[in-house]
Amino acid sequence: MAISFEQLRDANPAMFQQSATAWKDWADAALIHAGYVDDRVHPHIRPGHWDGMVAEMARGKVTDAKTRLTNTAGNLKSIETVLVQAGQDFEQAQQDLRKGIAQANDNHLAISSTGEEVTVTIPADLLDESKHSPSEIDRVKTAASEAQTTMRAALYRANQIDGGVEKALNGLFPPKNGGPGNNGGGPTGGHGPSGWNGDYGPSGAPPLQKPSGNVAEWIRQAIAVLQQHGIHLGPNDASYIATIIQYESGGNPHAINLWDSNAAAGHPSKGLMQTIDGTFNAYALRQAGGAAPNVWNPVDNIVAGVNYALHRYHSLANVPGIRNIIHHAGPYVGY
Repeated sequence: MAISFEQLRDANPAMFQQSATAWKDWADAALIHAGYVDDRVHPHIRPGHWDGMVAEMARGKVTDAKTRLTNTAGNLKSIETVLVQAGQDFEQAQQDLRKGIAQANDNHLAISSTGEEVTVTIPADLLDESKHSPSEIDRVKTAASEAQTTMRAALYRANQIDGGVEKALNGLFPPKNGGPGNNGGGPTGGHGPSGWNGDYGPSGAPPLQKPSGNVAEWIRQAIAVLQQHGIHLGPNDASYIATIIQYESGGNPHAINLWDSNAAAGHPSKGLMQTIDGTFNAYALRQAGGAAPNVWNPVDNIVAGVNYALHRYHSLANVPGIRNIIHHAGPYVGY
C-alpha cells in the first residue's frame, strides 16, 4: 500500500531506528548462542572425549547449528543496517515534503493530495496581470513548480524506501507460497532473497560526514566538466538534472540505496544521481587537474549520471522520468 501525502507528513521516522535496535539485539542474541555452542557443547563432543559414528554425527550437527546461528546473525545485522539507512532517508524525505509545504504556504498556493499524488495550484488572483507584474507572476509560477516537484519527489522516495524495506524483509522471510500472484517466484517470492546482501561494492560505504554544498553549484561545475570533454548541454538541461537529483537522492550526495535489485546484486546505487559503481566507472570523466573520479563526489556523480543518460537516451529531455513530467504522461520513474 502506497504511502500517502498525509502519512509522510505526519510519520515518525524514529520508528525505523527503534526497529533497527531490535534487529541488532536479535543479531547479538544469535551470536551469543553461537558462542554457547563453542563454550558449552564442543568440550563434550570433541574427539577423544567421545568417539565413534554417533559422535561424528553429533559434531556435524553442532557445527551446522553454529553455522546457521552465525549466518542468521549476519542476516539480522544486514536488516539493522537497511533500517538505519531507511530511517535516515525517510526522515530526509519527510523534511523535503514539509519544505515543499512551507514554500507553497509562504506563497499562498493551494495544495491538494490524493493518495501519493500531490498537486500545487496557483489561485487566480495571483495570476491577475492587472494586480501583479510579469516578474511577480513568474516568481509565483516558479515557486509553485518547485514546491510541487519537491513534494512529489519526497513521496516518490518515501515509497521507494518503504517498498525496499519490505523486499529486504521478504528476502529473509519469504511469504508462504510466494508474493501475491507470483506462485513463489519473483523478487518477493519464495525463491531466494531480495534486497541488500551486505556488500557496499568496490567504492565502499558513504562517507560519515554530513552532506554539504549546494546542488545548483554542483550542477554548474558538472556542466563545465562535461563541456571540457566536448559534451554541451541545452538551456533546459540544468533544470532536468536538478529534477533527477531531487527524485533520486533529495540532493544528498551520500545517499545510498540498500534495497533494490542492484543492491541485491552487491552494487547499490550511490550519490546524487544514484549510480552503481559499474555505471559510474564507465561514464565518469576526470575534472581538469582533478583527482580520479569518486562516486561520492557530487560533481563527479552528476557528470557520470548525465553522461550515462545521454548515451542511453540521447538527451536529458528523453529520460523517462523527465519525459513523463514534461508531457504529463505519468509519474517519475528511475533512469
